[in-house]
Amino acid sequence: MANLGSELFDRYYESWWGIEAAYEKIAATHGVTSNILNIITLLYKKRTPMTQNDLSRDLHLSRQTVTSVVDSLEHRGLVTRSIAESDRRSRVVVLTDEGQVFGRKLGRAMRKMELDAFGLFSEEELHALVDGMEKLWHGLSRALGEE
Repeated sequence: MANLGSELFDRYYESWWGIEAAYEKIAATHGVTSNILNIITLLYKKRTPMTQNDLSRDLHLSRQTVTSVVDSLEHRGLVTRSIAESDRRSRVVVLTDEGQVFGRKLGRAMRKMELDAFGLFSEEELHALVDGMEKLWHGLSRALGEE
């Protein structure tokens, strides 16, 4: 493995940055950042209240970033925040009705882009892609001592 050429790494980085840029463009066309896009779409997808710690863990974002984004979303009227019954130190985040509408709009835009892109693959290739991404994620986590 040590003899992997720099061309392969160059392609990997270019692909990674290109994918990130595509999601940032979807976010920007809806007037939000990619962190807002991720939090709104996760809350919409889960359809249940989530604590800020849950959001931080599931999206691999710092607690400070989640707090800042949720502050912004609350100010925009897209979420409400309350104290968790099970742990008074935790804050529970819920989409408002307006947030639900916005989440549906973002989710549909993302899904359309993804389905268009996934249309380039066979079902077997898609499974291989996702399996490879999961393997890479776990390998990187292991290398960082997180697993």
